[in-house]
Amino acid sequence: MTKQGALNIVHVVRQFHPGIGGLENFVEQLATHQLNAGCRVTVVTLDRIFDDRSGRELPAFDTHRGIEIRRVRWRGSRRYPLAPAVLNRLRDADLVHVHGVDFFCDYLAATAPLHRKPMVLTTHGGFFHTSFARGLKTAYFKTVTRLSLSRYRAVIACSEEDARTFRPIAGDRLSLIPNPVDVDKFAALADPQSSTLIYFGRLAPNKEVGRLIAWFAGLAERRARWRLIVAGKPMGVHVAELVEQVEALGLSERVEVHDTPSDSQLRQLIGRSSVYACASAYEGFGLAAVEGASAGLFPVLSDIPPFRNTLDRIGYGVSIDFADPASWNGSYRQFEETFEAFRASFDLGRVRDAVEPFAWSAAIDAFNDVYDRVLGRSRRRIGHVRVDVLEKAEAASQVLGAAHAGRPLMVAFCNAHSANLAARDKGLRDALGQAMVLNDGIGVDIASRALFGDRFPANLNGTDFVPHLLGVARGSVRLFLLGAAEGVADAAAAAIRDRYPHVQVVGTRHGFFGENQDGEILDIIRRSGANMVLVAMGQPRQELWAARHYQQIAGPVLCVGALFDFLARRVPRAPKTIRKLRLEWAFRLAQEPRRLGRRYLIGNLAFIGRILKQRLAGHRL
Repeated sequence: MTKQGALNIVHVVRQFHPGIGGLENFVEQLATHQLNAGCRVTVVTLDRIFDDRSGRELPAFDTHRGIEIRRVRWRGSRRYPLAPAVLNRLRDADLVHVHGVDFFCDYLAATAPLHRKPMVLTTHGGFFHTSFARGLKTAYFKTVTRLSLSRYRAVIACSEEDARTFRPIAGDRLSLIPNPVDVDKFAALADPQSSTLIYFGRLAPNKEVGRLIAWFAGLAERRARWRLIVAGKPMGVHVAELVEQVEALGLSERVEVHDTPSDSQLRQLIGRSSVYACASAYEGFGLAAVEGASAGLFPVLSDIPPFRNTLDRIGYGVSIDFADPASWNGSYRQFEETFEAFRASFDLGRVRDAVEPFAWSAAIDAFNDVYDRVLGRSRRRIGHVRVDVLEKAEAASQVLGAAHAGRPLMVAFCNAHSANLAARDKGLRDALGQAMVLNDGIGVDIASRALFGDRFPANLNGTDFVPHLLGVARGSVRLFLLGAAEGVADAAAAAIRDRYPHVQVVGTRHGFFGENQDGEILDIIRRSGANMVLVAMGQPRQELWAARHYQQIAGPVLCVGALFDFLARRVPRAPKTIRKLRLEWAFRLAQEPRRLGRRYLIGNLAFIGRILKQRLAGHRL
């Protein structure tokens, strides 16, 4: 498995540099953070910018701020540009991150058996940006898009609205990571004492800039001091159209329209402004609104769900129904009153605190976590159980660290039988969800290969891992043994004292007790001074007990199954040769065919069936 710093990530997005827009900015920011973390990052994109009237082809190979760019030719409509050559750009990828629900999303899903690359998709609003062909889009979404998304190991929704839209077809593969924003780009540029509103962003139909100008005309008539700046790149709306509207309304002295300003020019325009205004009818997220807030601009936004969510998170601003001119008179008073209150108490510290949750620094770990999980680098979902990916020494260090620090920790083990039980028992699933879960046996290794292309670093079955843990324990480890039949825990304690004289066994208790005795047993454990508890009561009882009580114990609680019986020599272990061949299950089956026959024969077949189903469904999270 590739280490994080060496990961080769390929982002696939229809438009990138020199294109300008929220999607382009998002991919650039994410790629830059990944480059800084030591990853190799490539962006695969189309070779023409949609709104470049010259139609010029861009170079097939390029770089931008250290990011490698590989461009592919396309044909057809910009709504669904066809670019099958994208397959040739994925060969060295460890992970492919697709941005947007478009041809790339569908084509790479359909060709997944050919390229065999693990894929992640970020939704970016899907394709419901306008009402155009909404019925057809909905039907496509419920059929083709549902099928396409089944080939992605994770689907990342970039807004609450996207999460609601995509969860019905993405299920438990969906993660919500709200769109991060470069909150330092325009930080503290605004002039709160000015009387100028600014809109900056794309000049596209869904942005309804004409509607904003019409609303502003009423504000200008009411208060002569207000000015409006419109700054952006034409993407379906021409500057000449906006200028014509401004002149028709007699606002030429009050409204400025700036065509594709540079970053430095935009910074100057923001520096003259106090309010960010946007009348957009549709937003996947609303990046520019948060950029405006980070500059110290007061947000005046259309009354749509993504903007309402933004205002709720920021904690100030005004929501206006720009689509209803009858409501505009009331909106002017609402705007002026709330803005004046904001200006009177303006504080840069408050602004910074308001936008900090949107920052990339808060989101990049979430992206890394999704990557790690879909690649199985930190934990792997085997059936319904999340299994941690750890070397033996690393696992032992974490458990012993919790013991020495007196920190609660639940440790469980997952084998094929555990996964089968968890598939049927929600209580066990929930209990294991609270635990560090270590892999046990050849079954979960086979599953790991099938689902993630790699086996676990080591076989950490409890019967071998716990003796190893006790053998490498240094410092004060005080052990309490809970479980098994009467007398078995005492015999296991004697064996531990004999083999590991540096480990203190401070108490034992058999496992035949009712829930009404839990409090009494916890008191005994706490009074013993134990900082590690081994619980051997069989599955799922031991996991359920540990999940209920591990937080009340100063140290790790390990669910160890039949370990006490092995230590006390009540049950023989397989010879080392058989254990090395990872066939201990067959030895135990031969020893107890009546008790274990159903578990190992029928159970193993059921486990394999569940893993095949999981592989076909694409569930990794």
